Amino acid sequence: MKIKKNGDLISINGDYQYNAAINGNPVQRFWHYGKKLAIKKYLPPLPSDYIIDVGCGSGVITSFLGESGADVIGIDSNLQAITFAKNHFQNNNVQFRQGLVDENFQIGRLVDKIYCLEVIEHIYYNQGKQMLKEFYRILKPNGKVFLTTPNYRSLWPIIEWIMDRFHLAPPLAKYQHVEHYHTKKLKELCLEVGFKIKIIKTNYLFAPWVAPFSWKLAEKINNLEGMLSFGGSILIFILVK
Repeated sequence: MKIKKNGDLISINGDYQYNAAINGNPVQRFWHYGKKLAIKKYLPPLPSDYIIDVGCGSGVITSFLGESGADVIGIDSNLQAITFAKNHFQNNNVQFRQGLVDENFQIGRLVDKIYCLEVIEHIYYNQGKQMLKEFYRILKPNGKVFLTTPNYRSLWPIIEWIMDRFHLAPPLAKYQHVEHYHTKKLKELCLEVGFKIKIIKTNYLFAPWVAPFSWKLAEKINNLEGMLSFGGSILIFILVK
């Protein structure tokens, strides 16, 4: 019997990602800032793109993608997050919808790019596989996916333990993160679904922890870490249909 998870096992405030990105401590703020840097580097949106941001949370990344002029739809199962995102970010080219990430996306036409940042670890393996199959279905030929997830063959398990032990974020282990990925496991899953893998990188080896002391230095380190395909706390995969 396949296990299904319909949202996290704890309540997450609708403005959680927004507050972490804007008002969090320097490590949190750089963590969210680094997502934008990675998008700019590996898969920047174009004004002509039709995009979905899957697991959009408070809508911070969805809004960022929309700044390019692209048409963007943010999707998340958390109604509070969707309500917050609509109130703060929705406009003519940025829209938000409530929905589960592993179910059929009713969006009317094929999309150019899909962004899915630190989401796949929140659902079980069979659901992650179904989600990627759905991505493949709704992408245009040569469409691309920006996919990230914690790297459990890095310092991430220690980071996660510290965050849970000292209550630095809503509980992660078991409550939010139910599937653990590393490069080989995620690569095999993506290939099985039918994707070609264009890029495998990691980030957040040292950069976020430097940010409290020097933001500029953290940016420089983050740029250097972009050359690594191993070691960082977050895996970055660029997939091509």
